[in-house]
Amino acid sequence: MRPVKTMMFLKLTKDDIYRDSRTWYRDAGRDLFSDEIIGLCKKYAGRKVLDLGCAAGAYCLELKRYGFEISGADINEEYIRIAREKGVDARLIEDALPFGDGAFDTVILIEVLEHLQDPERVLKEAKRVAGKNILISVPNCGDFEALKRCGLTYEHFLEMDHVSFFTKDSLRALFSNYFNDFRILEISPVYPPILSGNPVLRSGVRALRRYGILRPVLYSRLFAVLNVDDRSSGPK
Repeated sequence: MRPVKTMMFLKLTKDDIYRDSRTWYRDAGRDLFSDEIIGLCKKYAGRKVLDLGCAAGAYCLELKRYGFEISGADINEEYIRIAREKGVDARLIEDALPFGDGAFDTVILIEVLEHLQDPERVLKEAKRVAGKNILISVPNCGDFEALKRCGLTYEHFLEMDHVSFFTKDSLRALFSNYFNDFRILEISPVYPPILSGNPVLRSGVRALRRYGILRPVLYSRLFAVLNVDDRSSGPK
């Protein structure tokens, strides 16, 4: 008789399942960044960049490799220490950003807004110090019901300290208070059959993707490009 493989669910604790972003990047053991988001930053960012919410500096280090002049800022003192040890020009945020108006071409906020009780305050500060644009990525919560029908949910729902859950519509409503010119892209496609335990099905889906036959309908992230068209820090 073939042995039955079982998963020991009872041995899992909350710490095994949920992530705490206040310590996640310290304990990850490697620099965590998305190649897709790096590519979008390379496409849209100006030369001088501020990574606002830089954590341990992974995006700063990777973008520096491509010739960007980049600084980081975060409220997490331990992350700032780690980033500085890696050679990142990182500043601790204690209140307002310690930079002058238009000090950077681009401000990036990568997976930051969903952690904030007051995202509007951060957006206004980002707009103040950005001369060209602001680039933002957030988890996409708009496809939740579609994923649920596939027996799936978002990995980012495991973050313990998310306080905002954005869709394209809610992002559009937020940005329209402060920016006249912006666009929101759906990125990081999800193909539920690839997550199947059937290797034949997974291989078939990958082949269809490779030849452009299968198009994604679900996306796990939203990416926004906000063009700074005036120096006002309040609602338009």
